[in-house]
Amino acid sequence: MRKLFPKALFLCLLPVFGLAQKQPVPKAEPSADFTVQKQGNKYSYTPQTPPQNQIAGAPTAYYDYYWEFGDGTYSFDPKPTHQYNRPGAYEAQLWATGKYDKGKSPKSRPKRNDVDQGSSLMADNIPGLKAGPKEKTLSIRAIRNPRAEEELVLILTYTNTGTEIENGALHLFFNQKAYPKPHFNYLESRKHFGETEAGEGNISYYPSQTGGFLASVQDLAFSYAPLLPHQLEQKNLVLYDNQKSWSFSNLKPGEKRNLFVSLMATPDILADTSAVINMSALYINQDDSKTAQATLEIEVLASHDPNYIGVSERRMHFRGLKNKNITYNVHFQNNGEGPASRIAVTVDIPPGTDASQLKILETYPPVPVCPDGASSSSCLDTTIGKKQLVFTFKDIYLPGTKQRNVDDRDSTKGWVKYQINLTKKMEKYPFGTRASIVFDKNPPIVTNKAKTGFRPGLSLGFMAGRSFDVRNDQAIPANFIGLSISPYKPYRAYWQMEFFPSIATEKNFPDNGAVLFQSSRQTTVAVGGRRIEVIVDSIETAFGNGKQQQIAFNFVPLHMRKNLNDFIGVGLGVQVTANWEFLEAGFFQTRRDVYACVRDNQGNCIKGDLIRNLSSSNGEEVFKRDTGPNFDFAPFADLQIGMARQGPALGARLSLPLSAPKPSLLATAYAVFRL
Repeated sequence: MRKLFPKALFLCLLPVFGLAQKQPVPKAEPSADFTVQKQGNKYSYTPQTPPQNQIAGAPTAYYDYYWEFGDGTYSFDPKPTHQYNRPGAYEAQLWATGKYDKGKSPKSRPKRNDVDQGSSLMADNIPGLKAGPKEKTLSIRAIRNPRAEEELVLILTYTNTGTEIENGALHLFFNQKAYPKPHFNYLESRKHFGETEAGEGNISYYPSQTGGFLASVQDLAFSYAPLLPHQLEQKNLVLYDNQKSWSFSNLKPGEKRNLFVSLMATPDILADTSAVINMSALYINQDDSKTAQATLEIEVLASHDPNYIGVSERRMHFRGLKNKNITYNVHFQNNGEGPASRIAVTVDIPPGTDASQLKILETYPPVPVCPDGASSSSCLDTTIGKKQLVFTFKDIYLPGTKQRNVDDRDSTKGWVKYQINLTKKMEKYPFGTRASIVFDKNPPIVTNKAKTGFRPGLSLGFMAGRSFDVRNDQAIPANFIGLSISPYKPYRAYWQMEFFPSIATEKNFPDNGAVLFQSSRQTTVAVGGRRIEVIVDSIETAFGNGKQQQIAFNFVPLHMRKNLNDFIGVGLGVQVTANWEFLEAGFFQTRRDVYACVRDNQGNCIKGDLIRNLSSSNGEEVFKRDTGPNFDFAPFADLQIGMARQGPALGARLSLPLSAPKPSLLATAYAVFRL
């Protein structure tokens, strides 16, 4: 028995072990690793990146590299060599961006370097970097285009171009208010020159005592002068939802420093793929005597393809198109083994745009527009067709990524940025364009499609009309005025909501009376000890001087409309009505009569002789009665003729009340005008 127990226990636990073995092992996230080799006073870095997920049909995938060495310096070289100026512990990092790769870019993994005093260069006692002769006070650069759920690193470079030591603050503004959802979450900043990071607060406006607007930033270490808000600060606080700030000190003349900021792109950024988004950086010295601003325009990508097109407006309002324009930016990169001397960029002209007023904003390589006739110098030839624009870079030199002795991939990139106008006759449909790029005589490379859609843009409509009952000639016609809410100038099917109170009034009842309510029903009654079939009539009649008034509040929560063209629109919906009746009459009569049931040839029960009067009441005094509210639901069909998209237009509607005491069919005629 003792020998069997271990075996039985093992058999019982075997399924448990089997289940445990079948548990999925979490897949390791790919990372951008590297090796470091010390060579005297220098350190050589070699990347070790994971295999790439090649996009089918695209050029061969490759990596772009960005390195931070932990001392405020960086490099975009594939295999850089770096020399540290002073001893210490430094964390180097690599960010690798896969081009023509549909997988996510690998994560960065820091690696520590310990630099001893013997291997450092102590001659340079400036804590920062030496500025070049044409250095700007402030610049901002991104290591790659943003992509959903990928880290984006920004390089803020600030320089003292003056002759005095400067203290002050840097500000970074991101997540534009023009977009409904944030594009980035802040991760961290890497500071190497004694900068102090301030807490992030929500930015809002409040009126100042002088009547202006001030920026209120909670927990912000660097505060602005309360009575003299800087114009650049105001502008950025209006445009962006988020801000980060850093204070700096002891920035010597001719000194340059780099501040690195990491942001994580949110999944919501996917909705704005191909859009050109902005970020802004601001430099303000301690006494506000020197300011500088740098703006970064960057396109959102679905994949890191170096050939792409971006658009300035991903979603825009439809009102006032006549005075609006839209900007496109086509980027390209020569991935050949030699330089390209002729690059042709062909883009589609979106419907509803006017290319005759084409404006070229910027090109790289920077070339002038080709003059009329033959030209022997480098230039940009522009051809405007009916459906396409062709930009041709002639006689240029754009190195290839596979070209010998070309290590700077930025030198192999180019772009053309242009602006076209929108026309007033543009239809409210999403539109877009894509580009085809040809390097010399190579096959064309087709880019993504840069799409632009329209925000709904609510339109308030004013309605006025009259409704009457087609089946019941005794029903009182009603007049109404009301409001409607719908998208502005819609071209697709859309929902519309309506609210309109109506009033129906009738005065001075006729001499023969006005029937207020009448019904006839078949039932059985006891007569002489037996039950017989009868017909019971009920009628309410008002006589003499008086008035009958009906007040209704009509609400249309469900109304689907479609404009067939600019002049005809149709709709289907359901109307909810709450109505009250107010009655005042000089003489009022209520009767209920019982008639015998007589069968006709078809066996139907028809009214025969009067058997008896069940009840009757008359009143000589003034009679008043209030009833309600009574609720009713009425499906309807609607037709509009006129300026159907915006108004004015005339409409006709047929409604079928579902709970009316008498079969009803309401006909409504109205006029509508939308803003």
